[in-house]
Amino acid sequence: MSVHFKLKCLSCLCISYCFMIAPGCKDSAKSLPVSSASIGSSNNASRNSETEVVFTDLTAELHVEHPYRNGEEQNEFTYLEAMGGGLAVLDYDRDGWPDLFFPGGGLITESKTLTPIPGTLWRNDAGKDFANVSRPSNSDSVKFYSQGASAGDINNDGFPDLLVTGYGGLQLFVNQGEGTFLELAASFGLDNALWSTSAGFGDFDNDGFLDLYVANYVDWSWEKNPECKSSVGIREICPPGAYKGLQDVIFMNNGNGSFRSVTSEVGLVAEGKGLGVVCADFNQDSKLDVYVANDAVNNFLYVNQGSGKFEEQGIASGTALDERGTSNGSMGVSVLDFDGDLRPDLWVCNYENETFALYKNDGNSNFRHVTSSTGITALGTLFVAFGTVAADFDSDGDEDIVVANGHVLRFPPGNTVDQFPLLLLNNGRGKLTRQQFGPSTYFGRKWRGRGVAGFDFDRDGDMDLVMSNVNQLAAILENQTKTKGKWCSLELIGRKSNRDCIGARIVFRTDKKSYLRNIVGGGSYLSQNPYLVHCAFPFDEELRQTEITWPDGTAQVVDNLRVNEFNQMVEPRL
Repeated sequence: MSVHFKLKCLSCLCISYCFMIAPGCKDSAKSLPVSSASIGSSNNASRNSETEVVFTDLTAELHVEHPYRNGEEQNEFTYLEAMGGGLAVLDYDRDGWPDLFFPGGGLITESKTLTPIPGTLWRNDAGKDFANVSRPSNSDSVKFYSQGASAGDINNDGFPDLLVTGYGGLQLFVNQGEGTFLELAASFGLDNALWSTSAGFGDFDNDGFLDLYVANYVDWSWEKNPECKSSVGIREICPPGAYKGLQDVIFMNNGNGSFRSVTSEVGLVAEGKGLGVVCADFNQDSKLDVYVANDAVNNFLYVNQGSGKFEEQGIASGTALDERGTSNGSMGVSVLDFDGDLRPDLWVCNYENETFALYKNDGNSNFRHVTSSTGITALGTLFVAFGTVAADFDSDGDEDIVVANGHVLRFPPGNTVDQFPLLLLNNGRGKLTRQQFGPSTYFGRKWRGRGVAGFDFDRDGDMDLVMSNVNQLAAILENQTKTKGKWCSLELIGRKSNRDCIGARIVFRTDKKSYLRNIVGGGSYLSQNPYLVHCAFPFDEELRQTEITWPDGTAQVVDNLRVNEFNQMVEPRL
């Protein structure tokens, strides 16, 4: 979806751009409490029935009020304004209920300075309400214009820590385990001062501690702030081609409360324009790989070589370009097994005049661009797609996809700034189709969407949504779909492995089919989904066993996970 229009760059003498904003031992399972809410039912019971997914906006009822601010009211048309903000889902107080953190963004003053806005942390009160605990938790400390958020237990103490990215540095909020955080990025060695966007935690060397991949974007500053105009002479946000890309950074965890930068040692490409990051084991060799969605330049697939090195195989793997051999304005990313072949596929959100990219995993780090054959091209090319999440929203066994859309331009020719979000339903036979919604629903209205995450905030067994928008309120959408599907939720707790078990893969085997789920770091856009595994399957199937491959490759078979409940598995020490 690359859109071409003329821009006059007054300070860099450019006249036109292609604008692309941007399996061994058995063990027992522990069942955790589940809320008394039950899954709804309807007459649509078969696997591929046309179940209508219903989302209800409960933001006001849950008392969540967070608008991400980008400062555009000052009319400086800075490149920062285009990116928006994301979010992170984390159970910061470990009470079993997923909480939410939103970066705040920033304002621009008349003197061309950036005024940071604090992020907000919202504590989930048993799925009935959310309370703003930003100040008492000390998570409202802010040092820069923030955009992204990620979460992970960096010290294996059982409490998730919080990373915030943006223009001006990184902030690391270390969870103290009693409801508060300390901001310790500097003392922990996270010294990246470049414009950071998405980030993903993952144990790249399998030493049991979470490392960190940070995507850096472009070299923008007030001194490098060209004035751009559209072909009709209107002041407009500049395209990414007006700026030099930056190199990403990898921080390795020393295991002692500090990180070290290994960027120069591991084999990263010298320049990219990273907007999306996902850390996943794509070739299933129990070494965590990294995929980076870049803006208007080739996307990266870093294949972990297992010796502290990565090999960039974007072109060789088929994941760097689209089916025409063109680099896209890529932003949001998600991992799913869309075709049920038990391999992790890759979904990438792109800019307008480009198609979404669905890369089918053929094994051995080889992928095929299958957007056309899966029906995705029917969506058209008007969407500017950002955050995305794959999950089984209709509880029929296969993973569906949600996308948040919204333009980066202030006055997009032939398009709108606010855009419809998308729900793409998987029919289980290799096709993804858009579900239409009525005008009174969240999906039936246009938004300036950015971050997305899927989470079961009320613990009733289906996947709900949280969406962040630019200069609009974030939204929490409850899944009220009526199905007769079953579900199983599973939390893995690492002991040899990192505590979040990022890099693990789980295969749920019923009497009829097998379902793959992966625990990944990063994903979506500027956002982090929970590490809790959710799998649904049709009502006429019985769960027989679950195969867990822990991050270090150790396999375990469990035959006593409870259906329609939350389960917890602790990694055995072998």
